[in-house]
Amino acid sequence: MKFVLVIVAGLMLTACGTSYVTDDGKRLISNSAIGCVAGEVLFGKCAEGAAVGAGATVISDQKK
Repeated sequence: MKFVLVIVAGLMLTACGTSYVTDDGKRLISNSAIGCVAGEVLFGKCAEGAAVGAGATVISDQKK
């Protein structure tokens, strides 16, 4: 299962190269994917890790 998640995260990160995604959107997608992988590997909970990664990105973007 972890191997599948790593592949999915890699595909999500390569999809960030598309021209219709803004730089902020790319950052949000990549941080969500990384959070999912980290959450799955460390705690067995992908959704919670993705939520933390996305939340941290949104909070840091508000401080700009």
